[in-house]
Amino acid sequence: MLAVTQTMHTQLHYTCLGHGPDVLLIHGWASSGRMWSALMRDLQPVARLWALDLYGFGESPRPLEGPMPDVDLHTQMVADFCDQHNIRPAAIIGHSMGGMLTLKLALARPDLARNLVLLSAVVTGRYGHPINLNKLVASDWGNFAIAKSKPLWMLAQSDWMAALLSTPWYMSEADKRRTMEDFQRTSWQAAIFALLSIARENLEQQLATLANPALIIVGAKDFTVPPDESRLAAQLLSDSRLVELPNSHHHPLEEEPERVIPAVRQFLIERCF
Repeated sequence: MLAVTQTMHTQLHYTCLGHGPDVLLIHGWASSGRMWSALMRDLQPVARLWALDLYGFGESPRPLEGPMPDVDLHTQMVADFCDQHNIRPAAIIGHSMGGMLTLKLALARPDLARNLVLLSAVVTGRYGHPINLNKLVASDWGNFAIAKSKPLWMLAQSDWMAALLSTPWYMSEADKRRTMEDFQRTSWQAAIFALLSIARENLEQQLATLANPALIIVGAKDFTVPPDESRLAAQLLSDSRLVELPNSHHHPLEEEPERVIPAVRQFLIERCF
């Protein structure tokens, strides 16, 4: 089965592929559900996979008014998406910001998050070099500068700047094109409010309350989100397995699919199917 459509109420764009237990896929910042294409192709014989575009990202609607899309709103919209489609996922898989949303969903709605797969997840709101957003958002000057950043965001989305800012050297040319397209489709509101709210979030004290089985995958060379974030999650979650890839950066699924996809598939077979 393949369906590409929007939800009735939240209007989140999504792709649904495969047969079997439901698995929800949540992308990271300035990305889209397209990042999961290789994983979906592999898992479609054994699972029904739902890859959504978060509000303001990918092909989902742009925020114009009302509540701005911070991580709390994204968490609520993902929960609403599951309720609208009567999905009770056997597993949720999240990358980077999507990893934080996966954890927040497990904390807020245990019925929607039985098993967790976290790729390069943000846990305490920390970012790596070169942007120290934690210090930036803590200052009045930083908040003022970010509030006035819309023209800079439009400049960042120009072809030459987007190619520089959004296409890591370690990706394939096809993945670079996709990440650049996703970066250019991200709305200013979605980009800024997500970054601000992530930097203010810290789930460390809450993770010990989660008993969900979790597979945690991280690249040891990740300079976007410190690998210590994933190591901390593995330490605090009571039923977790950490897979650390010595040669990967922030996008282990794209960098080492030959290792990541089998690990995810095996985890899902053991825990969900």
